[in-house]
Amino acid sequence: MKKLTGLFFFLLITSSVLGQVKIHSHNDYTRSTRFHLAYATKVDEIEADVFEQAGKLIVAHAKKEMDLSNTLAKLYLNPIDSLFKVYGNRVSNDKNYTFSLMIDFKTSWQETYPILKREIEKYNDNFDRSKKKNAVQIVISGNRPPDSTFHEYPSWIYFDGLPNANYAAKDLKKVTMISDNFKTYSKWTGSGSIPEEDKIKLRAVIAAAHQLKKPIRFWGAPDTRDCWQELHNLGADIINTDKITECKTYFEQIK
Repeated sequence: MKKLTGLFFFLLITSSVLGQVKIHSHNDYTRSTRFHLAYATKVDEIEADVFEQAGKLIVAHAKKEMDLSNTLAKLYLNPIDSLFKVYGNRVSNDKNYTFSLMIDFKTSWQETYPILKREIEKYNDNFDRSKKKNAVQIVISGNRPPDSTFHEYPSWIYFDGLPNANYAAKDLKKVTMISDNFKTYSKWTGSGSIPEEDKIKLRAVIAAAHQLKKPIRFWGAPDTRDCWQELHNLGADIINTDKITECKTYFEQIK
């Protein structure tokens, strides 16, 4: 009983340290103003799904929805590169602002990574924070290589982490966050408060991420103000949302 009580207080303490919330623009490419609205809103992370197709990276949610003109370079890499050409060593006139570009590989790592590597290396150091402080950080989700090989990849590439993975220290350095499916822990629909028994489960996974000194994001969570606030109260660092303007405004108003 004493061990369980101690664990409860450990989880409570480590999960309740609330930092400044970060906004993750989920499926950003589905907006009519893809990239540009997220950039203007100054979100922290922008997400795009990609498929390898005929040697190109095509941005789409599913293969049947692919438009071969919607390449990753056209929709994201070239606009980002253009910002560096305007502002020099940063993407904005706000010297403190930069963001991460999460690329969700929908086709295999073996097919997709070589093409991304070839593309990214065209842009000098604009996507490498080890060489340029305010570079846009590339984070890979979806189909990733074995986590034991993360440390072998170039300095510009980072990875979306998974809960319960046993990362070696050298591979953990390449993990930017832990991401998990909200529905694994709760069937709550986003109105009112998360049930207490679900909060206990969520606190545990949040605490585990924080013990690794990594922020945590839940995808698949209800995209409502109640849910944003509940997750923030529990200690989630990153809010996954399709309502980026509303979400950013909400957290600015409650500061």
